[in-house]
Amino acid sequence: MRRLLIPMLSLLGLAACAPQGGLMVSEQARSLGGNLFVEKSLDGNTFLVLDGPITTDTTFVFLALIEDVEVKGLVIAQSPGGDLLAAHQIGRAIKRARMNTMVLDACLSACVDVFVAGRQREVFDTTVLGLHSPTIGGWRALLPSQDRDAPLRATYLIDRGYWRDMGFPQVNEAAYSIPNSRIWMVNAKRARELRLATNVIRSSGRAGSIAPPG
Repeated sequence: MRRLLIPMLSLLGLAACAPQGGLMVSEQARSLGGNLFVEKSLDGNTFLVLDGPITTDTTFVFLALIEDVEVKGLVIAQSPGGDLLAAHQIGRAIKRARMNTMVLDACLSACVDVFVAGRQREVFDTTVLGLHSPTIGGWRALLPSQDRDAPLRATYLIDRGYWRDMGFPQVNEAAYSIPNSRIWMVNAKRARELRLATNVIRSSGRAGSIAPPG
């Protein structure tokens, strides 16, 4: 079985503006579809990168890939979020397989649902995570019993269960107090305090490259 690894951080380097559609993957990265790419670290190890929105295609490609390839972890270069249920499917697969996750730049909205599923969850000191509710008005808007609110209420219950299973119910409740029109920006230090991240790595601050951890 082929193996995709999370590389040692000191060996990782990503360049900007790849032709395949990713914002941060290198020109040599191989696109798998669904904004997933196979990259190579400087020592030649291969690893899986998410660079872009999470869609149903992302889920399809990810789940198909892990059926055939041993994937040790997922590097999230950047993602504005996307399809919540697709993110949940990826996250549950990551948790079952005890994969590691890592965020290089910004991981927003449903992207955070994927990140928190990792066994080891690493961020850089310049990383930001963004959380909010999936509906304008926050979680209280999901509680009325009118039929028009039923799909929204169901979304809340599904998301609440997911975050409980990931081990962060309090963070999820806090996120649901943030309207969809706003976003709760969590820096690396705060992510560590909330235990969303298990480790924070010092970066060089140079665009397109990652320095060895201190």
